[in-house]
Amino acid sequence: MKQGKFSVFLILLLMLTLVVAPKEKAEAASSGWQPVSGISGCKIRVITDAYTYTKSATSIDAYAETNGKCGKLNYKSFGVSIVEGGDIGPQYSGYFSSRTPIKKFYFSKLPKPTGTPWAVGLSVYKGKAKGAAFVYINPQKR
Repeated sequence: MKQGKFSVFLILLLMLTLVVAPKEKAEAASSGWQPVSGISGCKIRVITDAYTYTKSATSIDAYAETNGKCGKLNYKSFGVSIVEGGDIGPQYSGYFSSRTPIKKFYFSKLPKPTGTPWAVGLSVYKGKAKGAAFVYINPQKR
């Protein structure tokens, strides 16, 4: 009887472990904080939902944010580019004070990845102050 209870205990423990164990998920990628020249203490960064995009990924989701010391910043050229190859896909512009809305760049509307690294980034400005932040990503060949 003791062995039966022990077996039930082990099965329940295994089931609990499978339910509670953390699921594998993609790691977000960040440009790190980049200074905006001309605005003291102002920094921006770009964050994407992953660094490596598998063949099953449908989009690159990205946003930019400030460290809260910038006020309202204008941005242009928020988009995807091929490293050493120029812009691809849509380029967004607008303004933000703390964080941009999430921008979605659909792989169906971008050139097929060839193994060359891509970058997601934007340029910001406020009067004569300027800055930029880019995060490098690795889309797998499709």
